[in-house]
Parts: sequence; C-alpha cells; structure tokens
Amino acid sequence: MTFTRLKTLSLLVCALLALSFPGYVNGGANNNKKGSQPAAPVEPEAVIEEVNAKQLEKLLADKDYVAVFWYARSCVTCDKVLAELEKIDDDTDSFGVDFVKINDKRLAKQYGIKNFPALTYFREKEPIIYDGDLMDEEGVLDFLTSLEAMDLPDRIEEVNSKILQKIIEDTDFVAVLFCPDHETCPPRVMDKQQCRKCAKALQELENIDDEADQLGIGFVKIHDEALADEYNLGSLPALVYYRHQTPIIYEGELQREEDVLEWLVQNKSTGDEDDVIEDVTSKTLSTLISNIDNLVVLFYDHGNDDSMTVLEELEQIDDDCDKHGIQFVKIDDAKAAGDYGIDSIPAIVYFEKEIPNVYDGDLMDEEQILKWLLGQLERDEIEDVTDEMLDTMIKEGRVIAVLFYDNNDKKSQKVLEELENIDDECDALGITFVKIDNPEEAVEYGINKVPKLIYFEKGIPTIYEGNLEDEEKLLKWLTDQTSSDQIEDITDEMLDLIIEKMPHVAVLFYDKDQKKSQKILAELENIDDECDQNDIAFVKIDDDKEAKEWGIDEIPSIVLFERGIPHIYEGDLMKEDELLGWLVHQKRYSEIPEVTDEMKDKLVENTEHLAVIFYDKDDKQDMRILNELENIDDELEKEGIVIVRIDNAAEAKEYGLDHLPALIYFENKIPALYEGDLMNEDEVLEWLLVQKKTATIEEVTDEILVNLINEHEYVVVFFTGPCEPGETCDHTLNALESIDDELDEAGIIFVTTEDTGVAKKYNVKTYPRLVFFRNRDPLHFTGDLDDEDEVLAWITDDETLEIPGKIEEVNVKMLDKILAENDHVVVFFYAEGDKKAQKILNELENIDDECEEKDIDFVKTSDDDIDKEYDLPSLPALAFYRHKFRTIYTGDLMKEEEILEWVIDLHESTADVIESVDRKTLQVLINDVEHLAVFFYDDECESCSEILEELENIDDDTDKHGIQFVKSNDVKLAHEIGIFAFPALVYYETGVPIMYDGNIASNQDVFNWILEQKADQSIQLINRDELFEYIGTKDFLAVVFYKEDDPDSPRVLRHIELIDDEAAEYGIYIVKMHDKLMAKKYGFRNPPGLTYFRKGKYINYDGDIDDEEEVLDWLTSPANMEMTDHIEQVNRKMFEKIRKNSDYVAVIFYSDECKQCPRVLAEVEHIDDEADKAGIDFVKIDDKQMAKEYGVFALPAIVFFKPTSKEPVIYAGDLYEEEQILTWLITQKDPSGDVIEDLEGERLVHLIEESGSIAVYFYADGCEQCTKVLEELENIDDDCDKHGITFVKTRDFSVADGYGVHEYPALVYFEGGIPNVFEGELSEEEEVLQWLITQKTEDRIELITRQMLETMVEETQYLAVYFYKINCNICDQILEGLELIDDECDVFGIHMVKIQDPQLAKRYSIKTFPALVYFRNGNPLLFEGDLQNEQSVLEWLIDDDNRELADEIEEVNERMLDRLMAESTLLVVFFYDDDCAECEEILEELEEIDGEADMFGIDFVKIASMQAAKTYEIVNIPSLVYFRKQVPVLYDGDLHQHDKVITWLTSQDVFEIKNEIEEVNRKMLDKLLEENEFLAVFFYEHNQPDSTAALEKLENIDSETDNLDITFVKMADSRYAKKWGVTKLPAMVYFRRRFPSIYRGDLLSEDEVLEWLRKNRFRQPELNIFMYALIALAVAFMVYTAFLLQCFKPAPPPPVQHPKQS
Repeated sequence: MTFTRLKTLSLLVCALLALSFPGYVNGGANNNKKGSQPAAPVEPEAVIEEVNAKQLEKLLADKDYVAVFWYARSCVTCDKVLAELEKIDDDTDSFGVDFVKINDKRLAKQYGIKNFPALTYFREKEPIIYDGDLMDEEGVLDFLTSLEAMDLPDRIEEVNSKILQKIIEDTDFVAVLFCPDHETCPPRVMDKQQCRKCAKALQELENIDDEADQLGIGFVKIHDEALADEYNLGSLPALVYYRHQTPIIYEGELQREEDVLEWLVQNKSTGDEDDVIEDVTSKTLSTLISNIDNLVVLFYDHGNDDSMTVLEELEQIDDDCDKHGIQFVKIDDAKAAGDYGIDSIPAIVYFEKEIPNVYDGDLMDEEQILKWLLGQLERDEIEDVTDEMLDTMIKEGRVIAVLFYDNNDKKSQKVLEELENIDDECDALGITFVKIDNPEEAVEYGINKVPKLIYFEKGIPTIYEGNLEDEEKLLKWLTDQTSSDQIEDITDEMLDLIIEKMPHVAVLFYDKDQKKSQKILAELENIDDECDQNDIAFVKIDDDKEAKEWGIDEIPSIVLFERGIPHIYEGDLMKEDELLGWLVHQKRYSEIPEVTDEMKDKLVENTEHLAVIFYDKDDKQDMRILNELENIDDELEKEGIVIVRIDNAAEAKEYGLDHLPALIYFENKIPALYEGDLMNEDEVLEWLLVQKKTATIEEVTDEILVNLINEHEYVVVFFTGPCEPGETCDHTLNALESIDDELDEAGIIFVTTEDTGVAKKYNVKTYPRLVFFRNRDPLHFTGDLDDEDEVLAWITDDETLEIPGKIEEVNVKMLDKILAENDHVVVFFYAEGDKKAQKILNELENIDDECEEKDIDFVKTSDDDIDKEYDLPSLPALAFYRHKFRTIYTGDLMKEEEILEWVIDLHESTADVIESVDRKTLQVLINDVEHLAVFFYDDECESCSEILEELENIDDDTDKHGIQFVKSNDVKLAHEIGIFAFPALVYYETGVPIMYDGNIASNQDVFNWILEQKADQSIQLINRDELFEYIGTKDFLAVVFYKEDDPDSPRVLRHIELIDDEAAEYGIYIVKMHDKLMAKKYGFRNPPGLTYFRKGKYINYDGDIDDEEEVLDWLTSPANMEMTDHIEQVNRKMFEKIRKNSDYVAVIFYSDECKQCPRVLAEVEHIDDEADKAGIDFVKIDDKQMAKEYGVFALPAIVFFKPTSKEPVIYAGDLYEEEQILTWLITQKDPSGDVIEDLEGERLVHLIEESGSIAVYFYADGCEQCTKVLEELENIDDDCDKHGITFVKTRDFSVADGYGVHEYPALVYFEGGIPNVFEGELSEEEEVLQWLITQKTEDRIELITRQMLETMVEETQYLAVYFYKINCNICDQILEGLELIDDECDVFGIHMVKIQDPQLAKRYSIKTFPALVYFRNGNPLLFEGDLQNEQSVLEWLIDDDNRELADEIEEVNERMLDRLMAESTLLVVFFYDDDCAECEEILEELEEIDGEADMFGIDFVKIASMQAAKTYEIVNIPSLVYFRKQVPVLYDGDLHQHDKVITWLTSQDVFEIKNEIEEVNRKMLDKLLEENEFLAVFFYEHNQPDSTAALEKLENIDSETDNLDITFVKMADSRYAKKWGVTKLPAMVYFRRRFPSIYRGDLLSEDEVLEWLRKNRFRQPELNIFMYALIALAVAFMVYTAFLLQCFKPAPPPPVQHPKQS
C-alpha cells in the first residue's frame, strides 16, 4: 500500500514538472486578454553596449554569462556581423546573457583572439570562442543558450530558468540539480545545512559530469528555489532527470555519484521511443565501460549486410538483457573496434567491471548469445582480452594476472580449467585475471612458449616460473606478489616497455645461476621498498643478450634509466645502502651519465638533441675536463639537450676521433664535432646552444660523413683538407656559413671535414673542394668557392638538384622551394613503406623524361604528415602545380600514359579564369606575393557565381598592374581571418589584408579600389632636419624607423599606413625614416621601431608593430598622450577616447576669445593634481560647438562626467574658488561623503560594551554593494540619533570575526552588549530604521551569528536558541509565537535568541527546521515537542527535568525559585553570596552529592540573592534549607561534610511529612526497605481514575499506619511494580523485612486496608480458616477432657484400718 502511494505521488510530481515548466517560462504570455489595452510604447532599438577593458573586467566579475563581440576599426565585415547580432540582443537578455562589444586588440590577444570579428562567451568567467558563422544570428543565439556552450571542464554548469527551459527543449537527456538560491547559500558560505548538503552533492556529482557528457547526458545546476517550489521538489538539493522533456526525480543519495550515473544510464528510456539498441560513439563507449558493471557491445558496420542481419536478431534479446541488468549498446566505428582488438565485424564483446570477454559463437543465434551472456553474468570465468585491451589495462596501472595461451593447445586448455578455480580468490585479492590467445603479443613480452602467466603491478611485469597446473601454488605465489615487494623479473621486451613508460627505472642485470648474483640479489631485496617510496621502479633481468645490447659485459650490474637515459652504477653492489643513496642522488640531482657504445647508439636513434663526450677515465686531464662540464649539465637539461659520457676508444675511432677527450653533438641523428677548448665549459655551453638554436656548418669526420651520405637525400660537403685558422680554407668556410641557413630551409645538409679518406674515394685531389651528394650521387662544384652567392645558386639550381632519368626524392623544405621557384611541377605524395606506392613509382619513372622535355619538374616526397601539410584527402596522391596553383589527379595512378596526357594538357592550357587555390597555396601567396586580391565565396552562395563571372573580366587587367587575383571557397579559412559574409574580397599588400566594403558586384568599382590600395603611399618620408623641425613644432609625432634593405619593412609600413588617417584625427602626425643613426639614437639598434614624441618628450612602442589596431590604441591612449603636469588640451576625438577609458572626467570648456578664461584656467590648474589623486581626469577643450552639445552656452564652464549618468553635470558655483570647485567635483564623484563615523579596534569594542544602543555597519573595501548600501544608510543616521541609537561603521575584520560576521555588508545592533543581526534588505534604509527602532523600544528575540552563540553559551546560564532558515513560512509563524513568551523567559532567567546556521544546527543533531535547543550552563537539550504551541515551549523550558544538569547544582533566580517551590515536593536550596569566601568550598562539597540527591528525587539548586534569603527568612549566609512541600527545614550540621548532608536529606525524619503519603522513587524506596522493617507501598499511575480514587481513600489512614509503626509511601512506577509481582495498578504491597505481600481486597475500602495492614503487622504466619477451626477443636477437646476428668472422677476407697485399731 505504501509503495502504491509513493508511486502515485511520484507520477503526480512528474506530471506537474512536465506541465508546469512551460508555464513558468511563458506564464505571462496570455495575461492581458480583458478588453482592449492601450498600445504598448515603442521600445528603443536593441543596441549591443560598447564597453572598455575596465568595464569588461567588472562585468565579468559581476555576471555569470557574458557574450563579448570583438571588432576592429578597419574590419568591414564587423559592421555587417554586428548588424545581424543586434537582432538577438533582446533574446540574449531574456536568457540572462549580457551581450557587449569591445574594440581592444591588446585585450583580445589575452583571450586568444587574433582575427576579427570574433565572439567569446564567458560562463562563470571561463571563456569559449565561437567558431561558427557569425552572420547566422540564430546559430549564435543557439550557441549562447546551448548546453555545449555552457560546458565547463570538470564542472557542472549553472543556468537560469530561461536557459534551462531551452536546454530541456533542445537536449534529449539532461540532468538538473536544483540548489537553494544564492541569497540563501552565497558562494563559499557553508554555514547552513542545505548549503553544505548542496555543496557536497555538487562536489561529488562534478566527478561524473564528463562521463555524463560522453554518454550524451547534459548536466546543469540551477539556484532557483521558486522554480523548485513550483515543481514541489521539497528540500533541496534535488536532482531531476529529463528524458525527451519527460522528468523523473532521483530519490537516492546524491553524494553517491556512481549510483547517480548508473541511474541516469538505466533511466535513459522513457518507454515512448522505439526499443532499439542504443548507438554510441567511441568516447561514450569508453565512459560506459568505466561506469557500467555489465555491458554488451556490438561492433558493426552499417553498410555491411551481415552486420545489419545480426543487429536485427540482437534487437530481440535487448529487453531480456535489460531485465537482467545488462546494458546493450552498438557502435559503428572501425577505429574503435581496432582499439579493442576486433579484427572482424560484426563482433560482440561483454564487459564485466571493465574486463572484456569476446563472444566467439554464432552471431545469428540470438538465443545462444543470450544464454552465453546470462552464463557470463552468473559464473565467474577468466575473461578473454585482445592485445589492445591488455595494453590499456597495463597502462592504467591495474594489478593483473595474464595467462598467455593457445586455444588449440591441449596443455593450455588443461591449465585454463585449473586456473578457473582460483579466479574468485584473485578477485578477492584485487587481482584482475584475464587470458589472451595472441602469439604476437606474447612475443612482445618475451614469451616464446605458451601457456605462460605474467603478473603486472604498476605496469611492472613478473613472470611465473612454477607449474601452472598446480593452482594452489600459483594462488600462493600471486598472494605473495600482492603482499611482498620482491624485485620483479622481466624479459628484454618488458624492459623496453618499462624504460619507455616509466621515468625512473633501476635494472639489475644478473645471472640467476651465479652465486655472486644470488648473493647480491638477496642484499638488494632490502632496498626494494625504499626505491618504491622514491618512485624508482626496481626490476631484474636474466638475459645475457639484452645485457650485451646495452653494453653490459660484467654481470651482475645495475643501470638506472632516467627518462630513457642510462646511468651505470660503478660502486659495490653488496653495499645496498650506498646503492640506494646513489639511486636517490641520481634521481634528485643531474649528473653526466656514463654509457656504453650500445647505449649511445640507442640514444642517438631516439634523442633529438644529444651531446656525447668521448673520454678516457684513466686520463687525469680527461677527468678534470669532465668535472668542468658537470657544471653545465643543469643548463643543458633546461635547454632540452641530453649529455652523456663514454669511455670507449674503439667507438671514438668509429667517429674518426683520434684524440680524446672529444665532444660530438647529434641533432636529429646528424653529428657535429666540437673543435674548441673543452676545459672552457662556458664556451662549450655556448657552442651547444648555438648548434641547437641556429643552423651551422657541422664539422664531421670521415666515418660520420659516410653515414650522412647514406641516410639523407641532399648533403653538401666542404672538404677542407688539413686547415689551420687564418688560412684560405678557413676564410672560405666562414664565408659559406652565410648560406647555411638558406640550405637548411631547402632541406640540404651542409657539413665540413678535414679528413681526406672519403674525399679520395670521390676523386677529390685538391683542397678545398665542394661536393654535393644528391641521393648518394656526387656532383663536384667547379666555380668560385669564395663567392658564396654563386655556390648557393649552383646548389639550389634545378639542374644541380635533378638526377637525370630519376624522380628525385625531396623533403618538405625542398618541395616548398621547388614549388616557389618553378612554374610547372608534378609531385607524387606517398607514405614510406607503402608497397602500392612503390609500384606506382615504378610506372611513373617511365614518364619522367617526357616531363623533363616539357620543362616540367617531377619529384616525390614521403615525409611524415605530408598529407596534412598539403591538405591532401589521402595517400598516395599525384598533383600538378602550375604557377603554384594545384590540380589533383583523380584517375588511375597505375596508368602512366593517361597521367602523362593529363599533365601535358594542363601544361599547355592557358588559365583565362581566376585561379582557385587551396589553403596551403593561399598562405604561400599571401607571404610571397606583394599585391594579391582574394575572392572568398561559398558553394551555397547563390549570387557568388554571377559575381565571380563579372570579376573574371578584370582578371587580366589586375595581372597587367602586377596584382594577382585568386579565389577560394575554403569557408573555414575565411572564418579564421574574420570573414563570415559571402562573397567577400580581400586585398593583401605585403601580407597585410584590407577588406573591400563597396559594391562587389561592380567589377569596375572593385578594380578601381584595388588600384587605389596599390597606389596608396600616405606616410611622409623625412630626413634628419625635418625630424628635428617636426619634434619642435608638432604636439604629437610618431616616427617609424625602418631599414631600406629589410624585406619585412614594406609589410610594417603597410600596417602603419592603415591607421595614418585615423591617427591624424587625434592630432597625431605619422612619418617614416630610414636613418640608422637616428634610429639608434632613439633606442632602435635593429629597426623597425616606433618612437612617439609628445611636445618633444618621446617614448618607444614595445608591442606588436604588425598590429595596426594595437599601435593606434597605444598612440591614442590618454596615458601616452599626457605630456605635462598641466591640464591637457584635447580635441573631440581625444575626449571620446578619454571618456571611454575613464570613469570620472572633468572638462573645462574655454575659448581664446573669452577674456575670463585665462584667469579661470589658472585657478583650476591649482586643483589638477588633487583631482587626479581623487580619480578624476581633468582636461580642457576649445570647442564651442561641442560645449553647446552638452548644454554649455557661456564660457568658461566646468562639466563633470560620471559612468552612472549619460548626461553630464554643469558646475554652477564660483569659478574663481578652486577649493569650492574641488569639493564639488569630489562630492559629484562620491555623494555619500563621510557622515557615519568610522571606528576600529579597542575604541569600537569599548563603545559596543558601554553603549546602551548601538548599530554597527560592517563593510569591506572594494565592495560595490557595500558602498551603495552605505550611501542609503547615511540617510537614516540623523534619525537614529534622535531615537538614541548610535550609528557607526567599521572595516575592522578582527572585530567582525569576533561576532561571526564573514559576509559583507552586514548590520549588527547591540543593546547592553547583546548583539542582534539584521537579516532584511540593507538597501531599504526605511526598513532598517524601523527595525532599529523596534529593537530599541521592544524586547525582541535577537538574531546572532555562530561566534556570538559560542560566546553566549559560555557566559549565559540558561540560553534558548531558535534555529531556523530563510524563506520558511512555518519558521516565521513559530517565531511570532515565541516572541510572545520572550519576556516570560527573561523573568525566569532564560535568554532566547535565534540563528540561521544549518551547519551549526547539524552539530546539535538538528535535521529539520525550525528547531529549539536549550543550553543549561552550556549543556544542550533539543526540544522535540510542538513549537507552534508557545505555552508548551515555555513550560518545557522552565520544567525541572529540563533545567537540571547531571552532577551540577543549578543556579536559579528569584522567579525560578518561586516556581520550583510551587512545583517541587522535595527541594534543597543553598543560599550563598558571590563575595562569600567559604561558599566556593562548600559548593564543591555539595556538588559531590547533587547527583545522589537527584536519585532520591530531591531537587538541588543554589541562589545568590539576599532578597530571596530575606523572603524565606534566612538570616545566615551560607545556609542549606530543605523544603518538603514548601515546608522548610534548616540544616544545622557541618556543610563541609557532604556525606552527612546527604544522610540528613535522605533520613526518614526529614523525609516524612505528617498526614500525607510521601512520593518516592526507586532509590528512595530501596533506602526505605533497608531502613524499615514494615513498609507499605501504594503503586499507582498518574491521571488514572482508579488510582486517584484509591489514593484519596488511603490518605485517610496515613496517620493510623504511623501508629502501627508502618511507613506508608506511594510510587508511580509501573515497571518497578512488576519487579514485585504487581501486574495491575493500582495495587498495595506490604513489606515485612523486605518480604512483600500483595493486598487482594478493595483499595477503595480504607478500613479493610488498615485492618489488613494491622493483622500483617502483628502476626507471625498468615493463617487461614482451616487453621482457625483446628485450633478451636483442639481447645474444645482439651476443655472437655478437663471437665470430664474433674466431674466424673471416682470416690476414693476407705482407708485401711491399722491392725491395732481393729
């Protein structure tokens, strides 16, 4: 039943969510339907606000969502884009997105903006650049309000209600976390329970945000309590999941993020959509595998019939999988399949907790597949993995046991069966057990025979050498591996993998059969753990071959690999501590490592920059040199140069080194020999850095040279022969250094050698000689070696480069050179090692000669990433370049005849159309062609083709004027350079673009504009005399210094020309100058440079001189235009710039014709500095028209501009009183002034403690809200004074912290030193004033902070704290009720306060609000009753049980004592005085018995009040008085002896009250049973009619029981009564020497009760009627017998006579 109700309620909530959301957003759409309404006023046209850098910074700090449109002055497209974006400005506002525009290139660069226009979207200060079409305003709006734009890495994005509605409409799956408002939970404030809960939930859910994104589930948060209330979500936070706009509420624990993610995945289906297997991407699949325990993946191909047939079959078991908790997905991604080792598609892989298992059965039999899946789910078996899966698991550092096996091998099958038995045990050990049937992967790990098991931990493998069929031994071994840290044994393949993947690896090369190795190994095991602690992986390898590969001849040996660089340990391996020290030292400190020749070879192969020192360790000089070079090791490491040393004379000879030590530098395997002094480490360092950073002619030996010729396509060798410094050969070599860079750019290696061995081989007989090796084919230079230009021309000549009858292999650099210098080039692009490409090349060799005959160059290239570099769709590819313009061949590359025909046709055709260019070619043209016009178009543009036809008519004309005209339909490239509207025309001059903004359809207009741009040369060239003249006469002069022979100068000047006219509007005159001495004089030794003169004072520009916008901003910056300490004169343009960049500007308008102006200006000059210090820029303007525009019609006049007002304020005071003007300006800037007194420190604390009523405003510097609030509060300062309230302000954070004020601004009212925090709206000054007056005149419950509470808990004896939260209606209602009992609480000495602190509430086990906690001398007690009944709250507060504290005598006041007298039957009061010396000692004694007195039901209190003592007629202080039913008994014993006091208190004489049955508790009853022989106990229940009636009757016989010496008491304790056999109350039990007798008669008959007690009191046994009868019969029998004996006895016989008598 409960489940049904919950389900119904859940469905109802979901329905409300679905129906109410649109209403929330559009609820006001249909409000105005009654009658006709007046026409709405016409709204002003939406305009995107212009901001400057400072305003933008403030906006980003204040707003969560800001869209920034970046534009430039010379950007034509910007205006078009802006016009489109203006259309969506209102829409962005409605979504809570602030849209602004800014023209600031320098700031743009800081945010990564290089091309204009551009759009950046800031979400919570995080920027994202829009890369779509800016002309598509709807697309922009979608972007700004889309979930993708909101996405922040590892963060759940915050949205507002409007954006949330759109996201729900646009996104199929979105999870929404509802949190309290920011007002309820300000950022980083966690002092409320719901805030803390929300923060914790958010922190946990952040961990699954990325996974949810990858699963196609959007994740956002919203701080909107109103919306949450509308949805009836209850307490926050709450998670709502929308699936196709259908919501469902998560009812689990939000802090368990894994459960949440699994719930999101499981609930993606709403039941409405077709039941199909979900298609996922590669990234989503990876996320699913990581987060779903049971996952089935179908790898398929949508275009494959088998795949689709299998898919149809599997759809039938999808539901069955869901029922068993198995998620089923499919993926159509060949690369993803390859990553998981899937070679044939379709294929099924089952993942269980990330462990994959490949299905190898019939994919067409869905029943068999389902059975297999359920079998996998039910039983644990060792999963099969692919090599890619295994690599991934090892890379993740998981603990894995891998069985390499062969499925067709019987032994493998047998081993597998055995190992299945320990799979579960491995799981328990945290070991993932997998198997792999892949011989190639096994070989990679050095496994040649299967089955074999390898254990991986942290990526380090260990091979199991035992019997795999003995699973128990294997399990024990695995257990040992997890618990012990032995040095792992690895293979050579494993070693290579570990060295590659781990930064620090120590490797012990050993022989397991060698005793020395065994002994050393035993020692080294002791430092394995320490190595782990220092992040050094320690492994061992028993492989002689691998040792030899690294040059290790002596076994055992230790090598430390540091990021692949080997260090050989040369110490004693038996001393493990020394070895450990060496390992740690090598890790922490950089030293030149010793390597073997084999190590050196590997380093040369794998290291880009390598320096190798060849030396002899037995040579003292060599060791000294080595010590010197150690000094530069750290510098080389910072520069990315690895340096090693090698002691191997034979290896040195291989490089032709006859004398040691020697240094060879390798860069990309190319060696260079150092010829300088190795003892000079600074010189060595400089040489190495030069080698790395610049291209130089490397010195090599014969041996090195042979390798270079064999390995590289183009090598130029300068054979010097024996050459001494100063000789001809040396001078020639120095001259040739000047062409080394050019050759390097062409991909040609240039080296030199003094050796003659190779020279003789190639027939070099005279020296010096230059030989060019082209693909190992030598060509001798026969020209003038002293003419380096001739040498360069010969080397780079096509005839030199070309090898007859062969297609030359070129590198990228050489290809670029060939394309730049040759009109017709055929290029074959291919991948090295491609067999198909080699076949094609064989065919193409047949047409090489024919191409040469037509003067067509034919080359081939196979450099890495050549397809990306040249934007090729695929490899191999063939392209024909004509004048740099490319055409790709689309036919069959194996048909060389067709290719030749195609090439010749293109070669002979004439281009009578505007050439189309690709991205690479266009970039080359922009860099190389001085005058270039580019027509950008879009294939989807309808008008582009017509316009292009028109422009074809001027193509030939532009060619005649030296202007190349091309076209491009690369939309992405157009966007990169700021073009979003098509078609568009851009003119490039020396690489500097200018956008055409005219009628592009008119070819004549376009042609004229291009010619104008070409002819525009506006900057004046000046000489020295003109420079000095202009410096003296021009206020603002900008001089561009440049070099005439610098190829970059035209480009730089072109950039400056673009801003020349605009600079002139600011009064800045720009000139150019190529005088090197003048450039040097003004700080430019290597022009170009820009110097700016302001009234003769100059500054130099240090920014990007190629960025004309940045240059103009710098020139016109007010800070740079300011020349003197006087008020600056500016023109209209300059003022607009100042107004944009300054918040406060004062302007004095004047005129030369005005007679008063000079005097006023002189006065105002006196206050310029003060105004500047106050943050006010002061300028003067001589412009009557401009003055009239601002309402100034009489000169002079002062006008003040501030950011908060569009209209300026005109000064109406005395213009000759500068102090009055300054005061007016400062007042205009800050109208608030300084009215409320500012206090800090001791003075403020003293005032709070001494003042009766004081309001303290806490605020912070730099807080805008604080300033605004302060301005408002200034208005009520005087009113507060009238009501006797002192008002002060403070920025003293230490005082604020003391009162728990951490958020600013805040207002705290103190009355008698007791604080009360204002919780309303501080900006409403009238509300604040009313609150302060109320606090002053009425006694209200004070609002306090945490720190205040902590202080009050320590200092206040009885404190009631009301915990509540804002926006809680019930909290407010209860608070009103509690206000009614506040005064009564005060009377009882209970101080009541209120607090909003959920986090603190949690400390006192408060789970729901509101709540009340009662602190008694600091001890808390939570009220669990009805807070809405204030009287019950009051009774609870003053109740004895709640007031009393264990083991502590409670302090009471007079009112509380009176109440206790009335309510407590047994009350002990200790009257004392605070000034009494002995009272403290007595109190300590009495505290000892307080707990015991409580156990006897005696209330124990203390009071320090002379008035109370007088009231109860207490004469002596201290005194102890025992009140029983308000009857006092004074204790006259020694108060210092607590045992006697407790004895007296619990004695029967003191305890008894005449004519009344005393109430007792268990403790007192036990005591009475011990002390009394006869005791009667009446057990009863409170408020039970039978008990009450019986008690009234029994009170009548209390005195008679006293006469019988029976103590009569009563007890209301049903549980204790059961102890004595009483099961029904009321009942009477009589105890005679602790033996109980239960009265069975009528308790309402007191006489019978008394008689029963009397009989029990005076009888030994308790006799029945039978006994009485027996006694009676016995007595009667005895009496009767006596009677008979007395009455019927016979007469005595006559006496016998004496014989004498007879």
